[in-house]
Amino acid sequence: MATSALQGWHPGELVMQRKFGFEDAVRDTWAHIRNFMPEQHRIFHTSNLPFIPITTFDEEGRPWSSIVAGSTGEIGFVKSPDERTLSLNIRIWDGDPLLDTVKAWIDPKRRAVATPERFLTAGLGIEFSTRRRNKFAGFIEHVCSTADSEYNIDLRVTETVGNCPKYINVRKLIPHPHTQPVIAYNCQHLGPYDRLPDEVIEFILEADTVFVGSIYKSDPSTAEKFPSHSGMNARGGLPGFIRVRPSDGRTVVLPDYSGNRFLASLGNIEAGGLASFTIVSFATGDILYLTGTAENLVGPPALEVMTRHAGITLLRTTGFIIVRDALPIRQQTGTSVERSPYSPKIKYLVEETASQSDTSGQYKAHLESATQLSEDLAVFRFRVAVKAGAENINIRPGQAIVLDFMDWMGPPQYHHMADSNPQMMNDDRLRTWTVSSSHEGQEVSWFELTMRKMKGGAVTGALFDILRRPSTKQGSLSLSDNAVHANIVGVTGDFFMPNDKLNVAWIAGGIGITPFLAMLNALANRGPKAQGDILFILSTREPGIMLELMRGPLENMSPAVKISVDIFSSNARTNVEGTSRNKPLISFHKGRVASEYWMNVPKDKDVFICGPNSFGDAVAQGLQAGGVLPTQIHREGFY
Repeated sequence: MATSALQGWHPGELVMQRKFGFEDAVRDTWAHIRNFMPEQHRIFHTSNLPFIPITTFDEEGRPWSSIVAGSTGEIGFVKSPDERTLSLNIRIWDGDPLLDTVKAWIDPKRRAVATPERFLTAGLGIEFSTRRRNKFAGFIEHVCSTADSEYNIDLRVTETVGNCPKYINVRKLIPHPHTQPVIAYNCQHLGPYDRLPDEVIEFILEADTVFVGSIYKSDPSTAEKFPSHSGMNARGGLPGFIRVRPSDGRTVVLPDYSGNRFLASLGNIEAGGLASFTIVSFATGDILYLTGTAENLVGPPALEVMTRHAGITLLRTTGFIIVRDALPIRQQTGTSVERSPYSPKIKYLVEETASQSDTSGQYKAHLESATQLSEDLAVFRFRVAVKAGAENINIRPGQAIVLDFMDWMGPPQYHHMADSNPQMMNDDRLRTWTVSSSHEGQEVSWFELTMRKMKGGAVTGALFDILRRPSTKQGSLSLSDNAVHANIVGVTGDFFMPNDKLNVAWIAGGIGITPFLAMLNALANRGPKAQGDILFILSTREPGIMLELMRGPLENMSPAVKISVDIFSSNARTNVEGTSRNKPLISFHKGRVASEYWMNVPKDKDVFICGPNSFGDAVAQGLQAGGVLPTQIHREGFY
């Protein structure tokens, strides 16, 4: 007996698979979609889920993403009498679009005039504590009212498939039976110039999960091979990954992340031009339902809307509903959300203010030389090319530069899962490094990055591979062909050196020395105008290399700058003799920084810390225990 639910991918799915370049890879995988529920799916739906998002349709044929749950929010509201049936015992609150659908089913007159698609449905079983999820699709087979607002609904299941769990944010959910649902907004039809209310937009921007409903409406000529069906899916990311276009206040933009490549939801949208988004607050139980016309954008058209993301779906909202205190499930108080390690950074819309600092295309960086200091440490020097008419770049000592290597490296190869390196899945080739050279008061025509090769790092790996070229001599390489290049996205950071006299403690862990190298060079370049009293504390495995990087500015420092350097290292002692006319006091300490050391740091200094988070936490804790005020401590992110 045939067990596949499909006879092939429908035209919309094929279009999207072709646009993303997956057509050959998934040519025959439609056969994985079954026409029954395996035993494990039946157990999963009946024994693991406190609620299920399902797709339903209104009388106009618009999809809505409804939420079904039992009256108490407990697991067990779903039964499965056979491999093709799910029986739901649910309470439907006023405002949920499913309520009108079940009333249409119960009313013989309304059911008689309903379109064939009216009672299609699809659902997604998603267990937020484990990231397990399984999809189904089918149609409503029977409805009966069992009590006020409570119904038994039998669903006939015609399609099932396991689903990609990568972007689910883990939550501990518990029943919350004593809800009092209230409809805050019920706007079924927006006018052509209407906008979503500000509080609705804010609700969308705070979301980290959205349930996506869709429909494929068959063409009569191919209906036997590709029958009409609905879809339900979930998208997850960091809070803010869903955007709303400020220009119209109603178009919701959803980025597409690397998944299993079936592209069923996007295929339905491509074919039908409709979708629904529903967002739930697991803290308050509030639910936002959106429906509208939808469009997929891939490649350059997508990049014109969302910065640095080449696949998006736009939902132009035509109707929306908000129900307060509706969901009879909540995230347990005192528990935190475990973010998916696969979720990429937030991408903003081109028209948003937050993206206006993106200067991509106006400035380019061309690698002109590289010097290897150790197996995993090197200095890369870039030349800056400024587009005609653009302002010159300025970098304050200690700031970082954001570089986009996509044009040089290309996008990552597809991998469905990569547990050893999850961030590679949506790697946008965007990197931020602290600039280690000094350009104080200058227009930047070049800059240097002192860089550590990251294990499994795509960009650092590619840059260090350049140093393995046969033309590399004694660890140094010069380039003049502009082959290695990046777009300069911007300059960032408020961890920089002021212009006045310094009374500071600089504390660096390993490669966290980079902002202080820029500051040292800037101080040396100030000449006799420089003044300050600096305690420089460095914890490193490579004291010799780090001292060599510091030697130039230390030898050329004004006598008006007093510098004491304390180096902590577990490696063998190195030559720490100063050679300048203004010889700094350099002390070598074997091992890690002891907690009692921080008790002796002068209390009148501003403290700047750069290094791994664990290092910075330990330093800040030790300093505060020694009497340094939190307001005196400044920390830098570790680039």
